[in-house]
Amino acid sequence: MKTTEKPMLSMKSWHISFWTSIALLFLIMLLETYTNLDVIIQNTWYNPETKKWWLTAEDFLETRWLWYGGAKRAISIFAGICVAIFIASFFVKFFQIWRKSMVLICLSLLFIPLAVGAGKKMSDIYCPREVSIYGGPYTYQRILEPQNPLNKDNPFPGLCYPAGHASGGFALMMLFFAVPYPALRKWGLLIGLTVGWLMGGYQMVRGEHFLSHTLSTMCLAWAINLLIILCIEKFQKILRLENQYPKLLE
Repeated sequence: MKTTEKPMLSMKSWHISFWTSIALLFLIMLLETYTNLDVIIQNTWYNPETKKWWLTAEDFLETRWLWYGGAKRAISIFAGICVAIFIASFFVKFFQIWRKSMVLICLSLLFIPLAVGAGKKMSDIYCPREVSIYGGPYTYQRILEPQNPLNKDNPFPGLCYPAGHASGGFALMMLFFAVPYPALRKWGLLIGLTVGWLMGGYQMVRGEHFLSHTLSTMCLAWAINLLIILCIEKFQKILRLENQYPKLLE
């Protein structure tokens, strides 16, 4: 299978991709704030008669080993493998072509969850199961609205926006840029989107997130991946990556 020396992105295409993801992020926030799409979609997973979600608390206890804790552990193991391959690339010629790839993936798996976690602490947005329209104790708060006075004195702030659980999955979209073989890059993107939406969808059907929360995490992850690529290309000599494929920006 062939690699390529041709850069994946020009600076023009990088700017288009980055600012498009930021524009989509703000569009999602506007739609969440000024329409009822989130609630309409979330109602699909909630039974108002039984006051239970499509995935009940009992179901979560039975499945969390795979879709919650298991998914997180799998991503952590994958990150550990990437670190090992990066170290091996300095000693084994076979792994040299993957050196930059491993750096990109590890940085993505580090910074995207950190950024999403920071956003959750600042947003003060509650999960669906926590708001009164679904039987919770808090008033429904939209993303761009001023803090609702009814929530002002609550002892526990909202920590549900953006979607945190899906962030590790969407970080894997970096595979699209990191895989040094062009023929496989589309599969890398598909893996990231699939894992991200499986993890995010799992949280939605049990009342942990609205659709906008997961969509925002996806857009934020893409933008952060592009920023990581830009930084790596600027500082690749320091990391001894200048002779490693692929060159990502021209």
